[in-house]
Amino acid sequence: MTEVVFTPLHPWALPPDANRVDRAAARAERDTYRNHFRYKRIARLPVDCPPWVMGQELGWLVPSPVSVTLSPVDDIEFDLPESEELRAVGRKVNRSEMWRRGDGWIATGDTDWMRLHDFATPDNGWESMFLPNGAGTVEWRLGWGVRIPERYFLLVIGIGVEGLDVPAGVLPARTVNAMADRGGVSVAIRPTARVPLSRGAPFARLVLLHPDSLQASGTVAVEKEPDAR
Repeated sequence: MTEVVFTPLHPWALPPDANRVDRAAARAERDTYRNHFRYKRIARLPVDCPPWVMGQELGWLVPSPVSVTLSPVDDIEFDLPESEELRAVGRKVNRSEMWRRGDGWIATGDTDWMRLHDFATPDNGWESMFLPNGAGTVEWRLGWGVRIPERYFLLVIGIGVEGLDVPAGVLPARTVNAMADRGGVSVAIRPTARVPLSRGAPFARLVLLHPDSLQASGTVAVEKEPDAR
């Protein structure tokens, strides 16, 4: 059996967990209506549809490690000339928060939720759980690592939380496994509205992909026309 191992790297981390459909509860509700009500019925149960159940239980759900209200990020990416001060540039672009990302800077406004969740690390002091990525996206550091078999891939997708876009991403094993030694897994998010999430509430899904799934090709079969003779 292919094994995927999740490892909490901080006491507050909540590693992903498999979603399990409660067939018994759904069938009990159906039977209650059938046995005790005159009109109310559940004619067809999703839990009796194997494809639907497999889709619901596919992969692992990623829970929020904190209770937080996400909000859209209005950001601007810029460079800082040697002769200018960072705060002066911030006043010019009317942004209050400055974030160093790679060789450039990202300025944001109204992002108190991003600054509120700094967490303690044994070697680097306080670090940010949320980091702006540009284009309204945010890198969410989740505090756990995962190791997958070599040559496999990990697909990250959203689960339809209203107001929260989770851009689909595919990570190779070498990248995923290296994250365990660099602070753990991060997931990109893009809030499009105010979204309250409670600690433990799922917001994304992880799916293990075999390499064949990325190398498969599709063709369209064309039926041969019958001979007119």
